[in-house]
Amino acid sequence: MIRLALSDMDNTLIPFGNPHVSKRTLEAIADARAAGVEFGPSTGRDYHELLRFFQGDASAFQTGVMSSGKKVMIDGEIVSLSLIEHDPLERMAEMLKSVPDVFLVAYPADTDMTNPVWVIAADPEQVPVYQERFKFTPQMAEQVPEVPLIAATLAATSGRPACRFIDTKLSPAFPEFDIVSPTPNWYDIVPHGVSKASGLHVLMDKLGLSDEEVVVFGDAANDVPVFREVTNSVAVANATKEVAALARYHIGACADDGVAVALEDIAQAAERNTLPEFMLEEDARRN
Repeated sequence: MIRLALSDMDNTLIPFGNPHVSKRTLEAIADARAAGVEFGPSTGRDYHELLRFFQGDASAFQTGVMSSGKKVMIDGEIVSLSLIEHDPLERMAEMLKSVPDVFLVAYPADTDMTNPVWVIAADPEQVPVYQERFKFTPQMAEQVPEVPLIAATLAATSGRPACRFIDTKLSPAFPEFDIVSPTPNWYDIVPHGVSKASGLHVLMDKLGLSDEEVVVFGDAANDVPVFREVTNSVAVANATKEVAALARYHIGACADDGVAVALEDIAQAAERNTLPEFMLEEDARRN
C-alpha cells in the first residue's frame, strides 16, 4: 500500500506558468491525506513559492522535499537543511562577468512571498523575462551577498550556446556543486550530492517507510536522481524522453491533471488496502 506520494511541481503537478494548482489537484491531495496517504512536493521550489502555488493552503505540503533536496520537512518542521556555500558561488559569479549570455540568481534563506533574489553578473535588460517567468523580485548586485542562501540558479539567455557553456565549461569547474536543468534554459545549483533523492532518503528514514510504500511523480532532469532510487517512479505524459524511459509507471499529462487523477486512484486504493489501478494495470501489461 502507498503511504507517501511526492510530486515535482513545474510541468508535473502544475503547468509551468500557471499561478496555482487546479481545484481538482487540491481536492485529490485532501482525499489522499484523508485516506491515510501523506502527500508532499519533490521540487526545486522553496516554501514561499509553494505557498503561492497552493493558494495559501500549507496543509498540502507540510511534508516533502523542497529546494532540490536542500530542505526536507515533516509535519511543517524542517528536519534537514543544506545551504549554498558562498565562496565557490562567488568564484562562479566572477567567472560569469565575462560571459554575457549566462547570469546568476541567488535566493536568501530568509525570504517572503515576494520571493526576493539577487541577480548577479547580468545585463539588466535580460532580467525581466526571467522575473516574470519565475516570479521573483530582483535586486541587481555585483557580488554574491554574504548571507545564508537556500538556492542559486543560472539563466542561459542565449539558449543552446549558453546551455553548452554551462554543461561543458562551468559545471566541470565547480565540483562543489551539481548543476541540473529542471526546465529549458534554467539551471539549479545544489551542493554536490544533494538532490531530490538524498532528500527522499532523509524523509523515508525519519518516517520509517519502505521503498514499496512511496510513489514519486516527475517530468524532467532534476527528477532523474530520485527516479533511479525508487521502485514506484511515475512519469507524466509530457515528461522528457529520459524521465519517461526511467519511469516504471506512466500517467496522463500535467495539463490534464494527470497527477490529480493518480492521487484519486491512490486514495481509493488506500481505503481498499491495495495498490492503485494505474500501477496494477501497467504491471499487468509488463507481465
